[in-house]
Amino acid sequence: MYDTICLRIREQDLDIPVSFREEVACNIKIKSGEKMIIGHVDNMTIKIIGSSLYIIGSLTKWAKGNNIKGMDFCEVKKLIESLSKILGIPLEKAIVKRVDIAQTFEMKYEPLLYFPKLYYLKGFNRNINWRTSLYFEKESKGRKGNNISLCFYDKNEELRNPDNYHLVQKGYNLLRYELRVMNPKYTFKREIRCFELFSGDFYRELIKLWYDMYNSIEKRLESLEDYCEINLNGKKDLYETCLRLCVMAFDMEREVDIASKKGKVTAQNKSNVLKKIKEIKEELKKSSPTLSMIDELNDKVRDEYKRQEEEVKRAMNH
Repeated sequence: MYDTICLRIREQDLDIPVSFREEVACNIKIKSGEKMIIGHVDNMTIKIIGSSLYIIGSLTKWAKGNNIKGMDFCEVKKLIESLSKILGIPLEKAIVKRVDIAQTFEMKYEPLLYFPKLYYLKGFNRNINWRTSLYFEKESKGRKGNNISLCFYDKNEELRNPDNYHLVQKGYNLLRYELRVMNPKYTFKREIRCFELFSGDFYRELIKLWYDMYNSIEKRLESLEDYCEINLNGKKDLYETCLRLCVMAFDMEREVDIASKKGKVTAQNKSNVLKKIKEIKEELKKSSPTLSMIDELNDKVRDEYKRQEEEVKRAMNH
């Protein structure tokens, strides 16, 4: 589930100090450089600013070519070691300046239809960009105010270009949930070092934050389908659906009794109406409850969290 990271390491942090300009620059494809050297190792951006080295990019894209699905926890250490070998610099002591954790879910409907259900998160501004992305960003504009953000977006839409469209089949509904920790030191109340990325304890802490932040979002039931199965394919279907909704929403037996006392319903019709209400209630009990859209997303996030917990447990037992 790791995705984008930003690491920083200084020359003096190494056991054997080296010059990054001399030792690292020769191992990367340099695009520019005078006061600051900028280069790349595939999709990973490498910056050398003074005596500091920065590594920025998606670990998953670097390892797999795309980040549709996250990497397993057990893969992270090997990836960091490979990157260290390419750069010629041990990265274990590098400070983690940013870490994103994310997963993509295949949904029943288009991702944008789920966004209205994710209604409110205390202390965060809610923003929708171009109908394909939903962001929750900290309200504070101060230096530490943007330490965490949550992003939900249409992954398929992101891939709809000539270079990447072949990664997924047309018609797949891919909703991605990313937790972006832009200031790990502020979030976790301590400096996070690169070696902690493959620590089971830290990973558990991170995936729990990912799960807890999602659960902190207030969800809203917005459409009729969130309450019961809806069929609107004709007048008869509309009539039956409205009856079901009335029976679910109100105490209809009481309403019929009140109408009867007011003389608005005859004894015979009262009996027939109460019989119909009973039939509808029996049907509602027998019918399988329809999984609402927000229930679908809730279940997928919960199942992924549990899967990641099990993955860490297996990795740490080997």
